Amino acid sequence: MKKYFLYILLPLLIVGCAQITEQPSSGNPDWQNHQQQLEKLAYWSLTGKIAVITAQKRHSLNIHWQQKGENYHIILTTFLGSTVLDVQKTQLGTQVTDDKGKIYFGSDAQQLISQLSGMDLPVDVLQQWIKGNPTEAYYQLDEKNQLLSLQGQDDDNANWSIEYKNYKTIEQINLPHQLQLKGDDLRLKFAIQKWEIDSLTSHN
Repeated sequence: MKKYFLYILLPLLIVGCAQITEQPSSGNPDWQNHQQQLEKLAYWSLTGKIAVITAQKRHSLNIHWQQKGENYHIILTTFLGSTVLDVQKTQLGTQVTDDKGKIYFGSDAQQLISQLSGMDLPVDVLQQWIKGNPTEAYYQLDEKNQLLSLQGQDDDNANWSIEYKNYKTIEQINLPHQLQLKGDDLRLKFAIQKWEIDSLTSHN
């Protein structure tokens, strides 16, 4: 039986509504166990393709994302292998390299990416959302207790929605291989070809 979380639509219908907050626990032990696995999954990498779609244009890129705790390294390349954007976050801050090889530094990765590429990628919240973990978001589950969709906000209070499908089991945990993220004037379609998991427990 599908488990639906209540009160998803009401905040979205009210203009100027309050910030979206996390849904209360479903009381579903299968989902709770799965979400705990996702929370602990802090060291991982993925490889795939991403379609960047706006009203004016569409681009298709390769993506490689490596996550190490709170730090990450995201590389976007063309199908010919040329680097479009290289984003690295460490304890010292964020470094972004553009397609001309010029390096920029800052503390706000999303802002840097937007300024250099015109793509508003909510990277801070996407670190959890891309795994199928609806941190601080309203969400809906499918009949297999996997995330079906979510409605959330990034650190700038911009609204985002994600639809998930095509889960596969990697190291005893179900992870999405297709998802579509929608913002005000942007759609991002991820086709993940490969997940790699270093550990199902957090590293200290």
